[in-house]
Amino acid sequence: MLHQQLRKSCHSLLDEGVERLDLPVGIVSHIYNGLYKVIAINSDMGELVDNAIFPLEKTYCRAVYESQETLAITSIDGIAGMRLHPLYLELPLEAYLGTPIMHKGRVWGTVNFSSSKLHAAFTDRDRALVEAYAATVSEWLAAMDAPKLGDTGGTFAPFGPRDS
Repeated sequence: MLHQQLRKSCHSLLDEGVERLDLPVGIVSHIYNGLYKVIAINSDMGELVDNAIFPLEKTYCRAVYESQETLAITSIDGIAGMRLHPLYLELPLEAYLGTPIMHKGRVWGTVNFSSSKLHAAFTDRDRALVEAYAATVSEWLAAMDAPKLGDTGGTFAPFGPRDS
């Protein structure tokens, strides 16, 4: 189960991001076994809530996951083939800015922001901001994995069994 503090921290990060980027939807996702799980979301969209799970192929984040690079789109409707994307058919988002969250050398998920309205071209600063958010989430994940003082992780006992 995901640590509640991580989810709370992600919500704070997303609150800041939607404000700074002027995009109304912000999501931190976890991708595993071909699934896309919403860890935290800042949005009023009903079906998109914390813990919602979707097939990865029905998300824009699939391209981020596969390329392991930041993806910035300001007019999805203007890109050949994107109007047929499963998500665009259900939820026509026009602007998308997403980047991978790396953990243990692989893509753990994404940080992404989007809007149903057209958006001006994303700047290098916008991209750097979203990439910094992903790096922050990566650090939080690493901290969750780090052994705590006195935690043996069940791999060894600090003192052997007592002779009785």
